[in-house]
Amino acid sequence: MAEPVLFVGPTACGIDLAALSRGGLRVRPPVARGDVDSLLARSRRPGVMILCDGLFQSQPAVSHAELCRALDAGWQVWGVSSLGAIRAHELRGEGMRGFGWVYEQFSRHADFTDDEMCLLHFPEPPFFPASVPLVNLRYALACRAADLGITAASGRRVLSELSGLWFGDRTASRMRLALLETGGLSAAVADELLRWMAAYPVKTLDLQALLQQRPWRAAPA
Repeated sequence: MAEPVLFVGPTACGIDLAALSRGGLRVRPPVARGDVDSLLARSRRPGVMILCDGLFQSQPAVSHAELCRALDAGWQVWGVSSLGAIRAHELRGEGMRGFGWVYEQFSRHADFTDDEMCLLHFPEPPFFPASVPLVNLRYALACRAADLGITAASGRRVLSELSGLWFGDRTASRMRLALLETGGLSAAVADELLRWMAAYPVKTLDLQALLQQRPWRAAPA
């Protein structure tokens, strides 16, 4: 099987992409419309493609149609963490495979929307993030609320308020303000939650887990 192709951007900040390339992955920038069709045209046989990050404002987003063409051509198409998780959920009935905590939230929470994965980032590698995806805070609350004494109602209020903001305005400082004023948290608790969120960004954790487990090796064609 040819080396899997990974479309990735800001989710990989902190990951050694050169090592990934040496380890048998072809690393590409965030996917945009036309990139999948171009990959198919250049490939002699179907393989594995992994969609993580993708563009959707500066360029048209990767379409359902081109992903379905890849699936019909025999490719394994995986989605994780970001736009990849979104497309995997939307095309789960067509054979696209999803992976990770972020992907699973679509079936667990009625209020979970595509917008939670969005963020602003610099346009060139390594695509440094300029805002914080709301899903990272959702994950931090899921993992740390109980031991920090944060009630479920408080967490819901904070997520609800932040979900009403444009994703580019969801910075760590704005999240802190919501935790203090809407969530009623003390400064110490809010700061500890945000520190943990920064140390364990779920989108990156999902990508790392996918690359470690490499589930495409065991998946049926």
